[in-house]
Amino acid sequence: RESKREPGGVAVKPGNYRLVMSFDGETSEEMIVVKSDPRLEVSEKSISEVYEAGQKIEKWQQTAADAVEQLVQSKNTSENFAEDLKQNLEDTAERKLALKSVDSITRRLEEHIALFLGKVDDRQGITRNRENTVMTRLGTASSYVRSRQNGITKTEEILMNQAREELQAALNKTNKFYQEEWPDFKAEIKQIEMSAFKETEIFEIE
Repeated sequence: RESKREPGGVAVKPGNYRLVMSFDGETSEEMIVVKSDPRLEVSEKSISEVYEAGQKIEKWQQTAADAVEQLVQSKNTSENFAEDLKQNLEDTAERKLALKSVDSITRRLEEHIALFLGKVDDRQGITRNRENTVMTRLGTASSYVRSRQNGITKTEEILMNQAREELQAALNKTNKFYQEEWPDFKAEIKQIEMSAFKETEIFEIE
């Protein structure tokens, strides 16, 4: 999603922090004290468990986001190349074969993106289906971890394990794609010579 809001990170643990704020060339700083909710009795051990679990999930989310970004960039590259083929090559067997390869690799890339984000619901255009994906698994685990006041329970451990397994499986498939399929596609495309210059004619009159 396109958003101008920067997402928040893991909530900090209670303690003393130096807060620095900058705007329009001006900087201000202050020491602040973060305290636990005084209505709750929360041990240091519980606070550390939640904090460390949150950080772990945050790193997994970043890895997943990086993988998706690369897949989207590759998909854009293949789609741009399809446009170049249509504009700069005549309707030959070579172009038809190349376009077929581009179409195939684009579908494969969409399949890998779906592992992380879910499949696009054609009935609603850009809306994704609500199946279990890497991002939904990570989101669920993160939500449960953030809600715990008294440390990590068996429930959070199970959700985190499920999220990690889902992410690892998706990364394994994506890495295999980039090690095997993508290099072959690049090699095939590099063999195609394209030019922005069309064939020209010599005009004469009788």
